[in-house]
Amino acid sequence: MPATPRVYPLANTIASLEDSRLLKQKEYTALLATNSLQSALDELNIHNYFRTYSDADVYNYGHMLDELMRSVFSLLREITPTEAIWRLFTLLYDIHNIKLVVKERHLGINLSDLFLDYGSYTLPTIHSATVRAEDDILDNPSLTAGMFAALTSEDFYGIDFILDQTYFLCLSEIAAGLKSTGISTFVTEKTDLFNVSVMLQWFQAGRPEEFLPRALSALGRFTVAELLQPLDDLSAESEDPLTFEDCRSFFPLLSCYESAWRAPGDLQALTTDLDVQIDNYLIERSKACKMMPFGVEPICALFFNKFMEIKNVRTLLAGKKLRLSAREIARRLRIPYEM
Repeated sequence: MPATPRVYPLANTIASLEDSRLLKQKEYTALLATNSLQSALDELNIHNYFRTYSDADVYNYGHMLDELMRSVFSLLREITPTEAIWRLFTLLYDIHNIKLVVKERHLGINLSDLFLDYGSYTLPTIHSATVRAEDDILDNPSLTAGMFAALTSEDFYGIDFILDQTYFLCLSEIAAGLKSTGISTFVTEKTDLFNVSVMLQWFQAGRPEEFLPRALSALGRFTVAELLQPLDDLSAESEDPLTFEDCRSFFPLLSCYESAWRAPGDLQALTTDLDVQIDNYLIERSKACKMMPFGVEPICALFFNKFMEIKNVRTLLAGKKLRLSAREIARRLRIPYEM
């Protein structure tokens, strides 16, 4: 018999209210129909999307979106029943910021202008954490170990490989701490889809040696050895264009996630908007949480989709600024979080 989900009165109530405020398809349709950047902003202002007393215009909307991100993270920090949920979402930015600090050391230049303040650690904290591994200033042994492995890497490009692996390791550890089968499964699928992206990048780049063993994560449903084994039969000399069917025959993950691909006709079509298709798949998976009034799952689903929504709004407004067609913008948008 499944365990009864714990009830978090404040967090579950606010998550339910915030869920109802997420943009729906009809609102995206109205935004796409606007004829300029300012008219799209006017539409958002009508809905008080930025939740401020000031209206957004073509000069301040970027700053207002940044402030909205900060306010969403602040809300998450305020209501979360466990800090692990907050860290689940800040980890991506922590990894980004750690990469900056490590690359600063390797290149001898200042990259602080690229720092994103949505993570768990300030820039001075990360700098202090690079002095001695045994201090574990980040209070996360896996994150600290990954950072020092990147700091001591003799290969500059290895920094990204090492810290990407660290991201999925820490993500899986945080998810395991929440003791939710649904969230752990979601993280496994997110890792699988990262591996799919890595595989297709490898194909597109001409199958460079040593790329896959370094880039693939071992924390999905297949080990790296299992993912690489079918490639023993692939001719390295073959220069024929690869179809989706060719890829699927070598990569079992593509078959596992076949429902994620919008138009699996050929490799080029698949890779053109792979990130959108992956996000859409994960959004669909998160919709099951709409039927769960209590527990950590609907809280995580709400914030996952709120950040997706902000990504959508950034994409839409960027498209309006560039005067792209509504159809071209729509192709880049993630699906809304609604049943």
